[in-house]
Amino acid sequence: MTTSSSLSRYKEIAERHGVDFDSVTPSSFEERLALLEECLQRTDVPYPIAPQYANAYLAKARQGIPFDVGSLCEQSVDLGVYANQQRYDRYTLEEHLSWACLIAEQQRTKHRFACREYLAGEELFAIGGTTIPDFYLLNARIYQQTEWQLATVSMIIPAELFFTCHSQRFFPVTTFMRALEQDYLQEPDIGHDVAGHVATFTIPTVAHVMRNHGIARNWIYEERDNLLAQTSDPLKQQAIRNLSDELLLYAERIYWFTVEFGLVAQGREVRAYGAGILSSPGETQFSVLSPRPTRIMINPACDRDLLRLATTDYLISEFQKTYFVIESFELLESLTPERIVATAKLAAKLPHFSWRDIAPGDRILQVGESAVSTNEKYLRLMCDQLCDDCLTRTAIRNLRLLQHGLDPSLDLNSLWSGVIAPVPVGIIEWFKSIDIEQRYNIPLRPLSY
Repeated sequence: MTTSSSLSRYKEIAERHGVDFDSVTPSSFEERLALLEECLQRTDVPYPIAPQYANAYLAKARQGIPFDVGSLCEQSVDLGVYANQQRYDRYTLEEHLSWACLIAEQQRTKHRFACREYLAGEELFAIGGTTIPDFYLLNARIYQQTEWQLATVSMIIPAELFFTCHSQRFFPVTTFMRALEQDYLQEPDIGHDVAGHVATFTIPTVAHVMRNHGIARNWIYEERDNLLAQTSDPLKQQAIRNLSDELLLYAERIYWFTVEFGLVAQGREVRAYGAGILSSPGETQFSVLSPRPTRIMINPACDRDLLRLATTDYLISEFQKTYFVIESFELLESLTPERIVATAKLAAKLPHFSWRDIAPGDRILQVGESAVSTNEKYLRLMCDQLCDDCLTRTAIRNLRLLQHGLDPSLDLNSLWSGVIAPVPVGIIEWFKSIDIEQRYNIPLRPLSY
């Protein structure tokens, strides 16, 4: 029940964000059904819905069955223990208001800093409004324009499942809404999944990158299963599983720095297209204007630049320290499953960069205030002065790799189109002596999305 004091507070919040409080009223069940029926009958769309699927879909909605996984074609996806449903009528006034306020703030920053293609996608799907979207209607509109569908999940899901969904053109979406006036969220909510991602589906090359990551995931785990079938040794089997998870991690970094946190050059300006950026009004402006992060121009069709993405670690707990800028969306066409997998396999053999590092060969648009040289993370580790977990994790991983020796066939300077500063031998020997004590029990970052 909404009390008078709560109502007064809600109105103040709505006014602060430029939202008409009286409009924060969801449509009735009957009104939503009418809109859905009209939508399902459309034929003036790129991908009309076959009548047999449309009729069954509408029947589910009419019965009040909560939305779970889109069912507008023969494909589906098994979400297992992460399966969830959108029970639309259970959303509270506060949750709808949270959506309305977030959208209002997003729109102000998106129209200033988002790329043209993204804004066109938002207009196409009518992303906005003052109430949380009904997934039945939104899913139908997405399918008609892109052949993608939604699949509701209960929480952050493992990357393996996330990209499995992508391989079938399903996008996992959560059903909860962040707290009122909360700008940045570490875990995805409707404000990220819907208001951030949905418009990107209409940028064909971005949608291809998403699908290709799903196919790359399938190839990585098909190879894993083939290797597992060839040995009964538990230790070898675990090593095989670990490597496949590691390869997916490096593939996921390519996704992170493009689909989630990518920037694109348009004219003489830099604009955002990454859903992780655009779902946060604060990070949208930060990514384009702030002097604090580093911005690096990349060409995804260049093997060196793609490897740079795969070998760059990051954190999700705060705004990014480095953003990568593509010159045009057409360059993303080069991100085939073959290149994604091959780049991940090469990344597994190499020392990596932290999200603050400046690497040789980088085409730097701006050196951020938090930027460091490639060796600084090791010096900070020795002095117990690391400034974030990303530097710690990257330093430990690299030193463990270096103490065993790199593959002699790898020429780092050639790979990076520049001279990599060698890690002083003294640091490697120091680390070798203390790592025996198992002082640093830090695994690879857990895979989840």
